Amino acid sequence: MRARTTSTTAPKPRYGVPSSALLARADRGFARFLAQQPENQEHDGGQAVPAPAAHPATAPTRL
Repeated sequence: MRARTTSTTAPKPRYGVPSSALLARADRGFARFLAQQPENQEHDGGQAVPAPAAHPATAPTRL
């Protein structure tokens, strides 16, 4: 009698373990996030531009 050499069972799923493709996709997204420059910051490392003042019609009224 011969021993069978091929297996017909499927590999067990690895629940909770991210695939290498998923990790690579997350790394690319994180790199894009880090590469973004805020719109209100100067590129030479200076201080950020102050936010514009609220419009008088939308400013809270004082009692």
